[in-house]
Parts: sequence; structure tokens; C-alpha cells
Amino acid sequence: MGKRNHKLKQPPQARRLLLELLEDRRLLTDVSAPAILQWFESSYDTIEQRVPDLFMAGYGAVWTPPPSRGDTSDLTVGYDVYDRFDLGYAGKPTLYGTETGLKTLTDRLHTAGLSSHVDFVLNHNGYSTLATEGFYEAGGYPGLAITLPNDIDGDFHSAFWGGVEYERLAGLIDIAQEKNHQFIRSPVDPNDSRNIRAGTTPAFGRLANVADPNNHRFYPDNGHNTIYVYDPKTGEENIPVHQFNLDDPLAGDPTVENATGYLMRNAQWLIQDIGIDGLRIDAAKHVQGFTLDFLDRAVYRQNPRPLLDGSTQHVFTYSEVYDANPAVLHPHVKKDIDPSDLGRIGGNRDTLDFKLYFALKENLEYGTQPGWDNWNSNRGAWYQIKDAALDTSPANGQGDTLHNGNAGVTFVQSHDVYKPYQLENVAHAYTLMMPGNSVVYFNGKEFGDNRDFPKAGRADALNIAGGSDLTRILNARNSHGRGNYAERWVDDQGLFAFEREASALVLLSNRTDGGFDSRTLTQVGFAPGTYLVELTGNAADAQRDPYNDIP
Repeated sequence: MGKRNHKLKQPPQARRLLLELLEDRRLLTDVSAPAILQWFESSYDTIEQRVPDLFMAGYGAVWTPPPSRGDTSDLTVGYDVYDRFDLGYAGKPTLYGTETGLKTLTDRLHTAGLSSHVDFVLNHNGYSTLATEGFYEAGGYPGLAITLPNDIDGDFHSAFWGGVEYERLAGLIDIAQEKNHQFIRSPVDPNDSRNIRAGTTPAFGRLANVADPNNHRFYPDNGHNTIYVYDPKTGEENIPVHQFNLDDPLAGDPTVENATGYLMRNAQWLIQDIGIDGLRIDAAKHVQGFTLDFLDRAVYRQNPRPLLDGSTQHVFTYSEVYDANPAVLHPHVKKDIDPSDLGRIGGNRDTLDFKLYFALKENLEYGTQPGWDNWNSNRGAWYQIKDAALDTSPANGQGDTLHNGNAGVTFVQSHDVYKPYQLENVAHAYTLMMPGNSVVYFNGKEFGDNRDFPKAGRADALNIAGGSDLTRILNARNSHGRGNYAERWVDDQGLFAFEREASALVLLSNRTDGGFDSRTLTQVGFAPGTYLVELTGNAADAQRDPYNDIP
């Protein structure tokens, strides 16, 4: 490693982030994947029209809300699931559009080389229960029994149950993945005795679980492109996994299954028929652990869209686990697919890094009250942040101390949680320039400015023509987010520096007062004489650097 002193200077006034980045783009082995854009509050048509902006901004995937028909209305955000196989149709769309619209969007994303992710709700359905007037007579929820002669709660947990995996989160009826009631859950033949009970009297304009020959398309075609796999978790061998017949959708073969099997079939359908490449698992902390093992099986080698080299593009899943404890987060991480043994089921799943999120929020959050001493309130911020990521928190054999992005999908804000006030640019520079997967949140505001849910996002996430703070950081990630991580400086005066070795040098400040600082680094990974260029735009900004202190 070459050694040379590099003096890093900070802009005066309100102190902002400074990135000094190598101009030479070197092909290093550790390259950060393009960021995921969480895009809420826009229709599929709108997103489709802006795919060029997504591409130009440098995102690699788009995460959209739950696509299924909601329980409370057709205008719900989507977490109160009613019918998992109803994604909207002509004359009766969801808030976001129709099944055809989502398929068209995924096709457009794939053409641009981007992936399509959706929020996938395994834990619960909507707010309607057995006590909801007329709901039982209307058939309850499509595919799930609201009650049974031998089980009053049917496929669900009782309202009286407690515990993280059994409670009704936010009042939403909780699915009992451990139950084994066997039915044909998307009925085709009205005379089949194995059908789930059909509704008889409509309620709220809905009638569920009525047999329909068109439901054939929601089932794989037995024997069609079947693969045989081994599950090391259960020891089962030669498990047949049939595929959906995209050329002849009505060739699907209805089979009996339990509630978990129904959920897994829906996941496989979203991937193969709709074109989804990734699933963000909602409320995964409240889902029984074995459910994710079944999800691994359901999506394993199911993406029919290969990578450019012809190899399988494995479905990426990442969980929402609202917890900072690595012992709670790490069990959701599983990356054990063996490309030399594709007959062995493996997982390609991760979890949103709430551990790091809480550290960013708590340490880059400042008040606005008169007399608030922003600077002295948190001199040690970077000591609390720099090793807070999940990939540096060993637990269950997953984490290490390398900051290599092997666990945790980083984020700064989402539809559920707020960003750090004032220093969100600094937080985004940290998450986007570190190794590993990262998410940026954008709220399109298409359905009104005054909705308190989902929360507001980065308004400049797609600013292409003039650029923005965020898109410049995003471009820096894509051009220079490569090389191993190396910490280069930390102090209690508000400064922290790290390097993506021989590619990018990043200096971050949590100070909000005016003034000037410089630091001399005694070791960096650049060759002597390397010329560094500043990519955030701070050096060229007359307000952020009025005295040309940034070289």
C-alpha cells in the first residue's frame, strides 16, 4: 500500500460532507451493487414513464409497495392484504394500477437492466375478522379460511394470542403459518370436495373463494420445466418443483396445500408470471422462522430471467425486522447458494439494517430549539456509528469486523421511519459509500401531499438534469464504490474518514456550526502522486466553499 499525506479540508459555513474520489476507475473485485430505490406513492404508469430517469440516476432496482388488493379499500397503501392474486384489472385497479400495468413496468425495468422488487406480506392479512358483519358469508379472505368447524380461528391466530410471532400487529389479522389445514385454495372446479369454503352472499362488493376455471393460471403446470432439488434443512431429496406455464397459463394444476403453501405459491407466481426479481419481507420479525425456510424453497431457481452470462439470477429477499439487536437480525440473513451444486436449496436473503439505522438517527439528529447546542450535544457521534452496521456485529456466525457488506441492507429513512433531521446527506453518504446493499427512499406524492403514511422521502432522488446532493452521492457510489473498506480517521471533533481502498476517500462531518477544519491522513491506499477530484459538488458550491478551501 502506498503511503502519502493527504490533507482533507472541510468547507466553512454549515459544514457539509466532503468526498475526495479517485478519477481513475479501477476494476476492483469488491464492487457495491447499484442502490435500490424504494418508490412509493406513484402509479405503475408513472414509474414506467420514468424508467429512463431511474437508469440515468444509477439505481439497480425499484422496490414498490405490496401489489395485492387491500382489505380496507382499493386506495390503501397495501399492507392490509385482502386478495394476494388480485393485482388490479381494467375497471377496478388498485391504488397503483393493474396486473397488466405491473407486468408492463417489470418488462420495461428489465429492458433497462434494472430489477423489480415488491413488498411481500407473509405475516398477516387485513383488518376484517370473523366478527366483521357479513365477512364469513362472503367467504372471508381469498385462499385463507376465516374459520373452520374444528378450528374457530381457521388459518389465523386468535385475537387473544400474544407474543411477537402470534399477535395481531397493528390490529391486522395474523396468519398461523404452523397450521396444516389442507385445501385447494384457488378453486377451479365447483364440485371438488377439497375446495376451501366458498362465499355465498357478497359483502362490501366482494365474494371470495368461488370456483373459477381462470384460477388455473395461479398454479404451476405439473411436469412443466420441473426441477428436482435437495433441502438440507429438512433432509428431503428429489423434491419436484414445477414451473408456471407462461405459454399456456390455464395449464396450471390445482393442488391441495396449507396456508403456508398458499403464500409460497403466490411468491413463485409473482416471480415467474409477473416478473418480480426481489421481495422485501414485511413484518418479518413477527413471522415464524420456518416460514422463511419455505420461502427459500419457493423462490430457489425460480427466476426465469438469467444473468447476462446465462447463470441463474437468484431472487433476492430482504426482511423488515424492527430491532437493533444483531441476535434478532442475523437469523434472517442466509446466503448459502452453492453455484457448483444447484440441486441444493440455498438462500439469497438479507435484512434491512435497523441496527445501523438507529445509530444514524440517534447520532445525526439535532434539535432546532433556540439555544440548542448542536455541536456539544454529540461529540462522539462517529464512535457510535462507525461500527454499528450489522456486518460488523458477529452473531450466529454471520457478522465479522470487516465492513464488507456481507449482512444488512442499509437505509436512512423509509415509509415507516423518519430520516435524521438536518444531516440526512451525511447519513446517505455513509450508507451509499460503504460496501453492501443500500436503499434510497422516494415518495412520489402522486396521491396527495397530506397523507401521513407513507412518510415523505428524498424529493431529489430522481433529479437528473441539474443533479442533486443525493444523485451526486449515488453517482460516486456507482463510479467509485469499490475496493475494501479501511477506516482512516475518527475523532471527537466531528470528523470521520474511510476509504474504499485505492478508489474513494470519504470525509464526513456531524458538525453544523461554521468554521474550518483540516486533517492529515498518514496512510492511504493510493499510489504516491495520485490526483484526487471532488465529486459531491461541494468544492464548486459558492455557499459551501466560498473561500476555495477544498482543493
